[in-house]
Amino acid sequence: MDQTEKNKRKRQNALAWVGRFIRPEVKSLSLVMLLAACMTGFALAQPYFTKILIDDGLMAGNMNVVIRFAVLIIIMAIIVFVVSGFNRWLYVALSGRILFQLREDVYGRLMKLSPDFFGHWRTGDIVSRLDGDVAEVQRFATDSLLAVVNGTLALIGSLAIMLMLSWQLTLIAFALLPLQVIFLRKMRPLVEKGSLTLREKSSDISSFFIETLSSVKFIQSMSGTTGEQERLSKLNRSYLDELLKLQVINHMTGGIPGLLTSAATAGVFILGGYYITQGSATIGTLIAFSAYMARATGPVQTFLGLYVAYQRAMVSLVRVRELRKQRILIHDPEKPVLIEGKARGDIILDQVSFFYDKARAQGVRDISLHISPGEKILITGPSGSGKSTLINLLHRHYDPISGGIIMDGVRYIDMSLKQLRGVIAVVDQNTILFHGTVKENITYGVPEATMDQVIIAARASRIDDFIQSLPEGYDTHIGERGARLSGGQKQRISIARALLMDPQILILDEATSAVDQETEAEFQDMLDRFFADRTRIIISHHVGAIHNLDRIFSMQNGILTEVTP
Repeated sequence: MDQTEKNKRKRQNALAWVGRFIRPEVKSLSLVMLLAACMTGFALAQPYFTKILIDDGLMAGNMNVVIRFAVLIIIMAIIVFVVSGFNRWLYVALSGRILFQLREDVYGRLMKLSPDFFGHWRTGDIVSRLDGDVAEVQRFATDSLLAVVNGTLALIGSLAIMLMLSWQLTLIAFALLPLQVIFLRKMRPLVEKGSLTLREKSSDISSFFIETLSSVKFIQSMSGTTGEQERLSKLNRSYLDELLKLQVINHMTGGIPGLLTSAATAGVFILGGYYITQGSATIGTLIAFSAYMARATGPVQTFLGLYVAYQRAMVSLVRVRELRKQRILIHDPEKPVLIEGKARGDIILDQVSFFYDKARAQGVRDISLHISPGEKILITGPSGSGKSTLINLLHRHYDPISGGIIMDGVRYIDMSLKQLRGVIAVVDQNTILFHGTVKENITYGVPEATMDQVIIAARASRIDDFIQSLPEGYDTHIGERGARLSGGQKQRISIARALLMDPQILILDEATSAVDQETEAEFQDMLDRFFADRTRIIISHHVGAIHNLDRIFSMQNGILTEVTP
């Protein structure tokens, strides 16, 4: 299969994907198009009524005809105003539903991808595709259908009446149409290339804002504000250059056909004026013909414009599909096996190996470990030794490339992700908080929790007193990513969130790195009280602050070794 055929197949698959979201809206879309067709019918009648008003009314001196058709034109205008307003409301609702469904589908796919994907893709690029590209696809998908139906009806109706009024003028009106089609076919590659480049430049700017705005404190501390300002200026100039190039291309694709249409219109008036002077046509006929010509050339220009818009939409659709077709590495089993009774927290790792690359430079190798229910173990080791990778495997963000993991007698790959992640809670060193209230962040994993449960969890994590001192207590907004909180306060809230989940297995991955050793010792005592019968896996460099350990392990170069006391 050659590259042209591959690209064609990609576009067909992409269009089929969009069609999945349009088909459920066929009834609503049909109603919108039916109302639009009615308005097109009214619009087609108006120029002919104007012809009668001029020829049979004004020119003939018959005021009854003038008044009758003037009133009729006003009534039609009122009907079109009311119907078009209602139809516009229907169309916006329909268009919005399709847009949101497209975006939700892509977002849902992203939520199932492994962390490795987000390590390779820029956040700004993802956001640009979710926002701008999805909207471009949606606009073309809905607007094109409506434009084709309305344009076809207007073109056929106008063309029929134009032929009835004067077939000679009709030939003049459309004589230059083939040149317009040829010109746009020549411009297609330029439009496609320019649209793709502009989308990529837009992604660069989005990535810049996301990266720098989330790192303002660091940039200020490194005196990097001037450099970042210059980098933004370069990105803006690069974007502007591509935007101006595309504007020239768009101007050409729209302007040249417009010039040809103007030339055809001039030809119609020259020939029409000649017929009037010869007495073979009336002024009303020429005025009506020119109005129908405008209504006919409008759809023609729309169809030609759709050809160009199709290329832009295909560029965006391919970019969106690149997200949508990313392979999901972790799947729920078709028939999940449930853990019989309540989970106990018994974990077995059987010769587990996992690597991020073919060179096997990073990862874990041949780990065999049995963690009994209620056991408390510590894993220590230098950065990059594989500790976090092991945690990712235990929380099933990745599957081992060899070996397997078993919980309470059930293989990981046979359990539903919801059940597995409801049993295991991970408190990470990189605390994740969302823009919202303190309560919303604590109850993120258990939204149905009562206020009493929230307070108990907050007291246990030594954060309740601080929360009560806030202006609105638990309803206080903490800012983007908890910007109004210190590192220690963020970690306490994340620990409260884990406590509220009441997991059978608790994993602390450097969860108390932002607090001093004395506070960490208090946390460990608290965890011993609340999780005395739960399995606990602790990743920490502060070995001395952690007591009552059952076993200690060391991780070196992806190999786990038990440390003898």
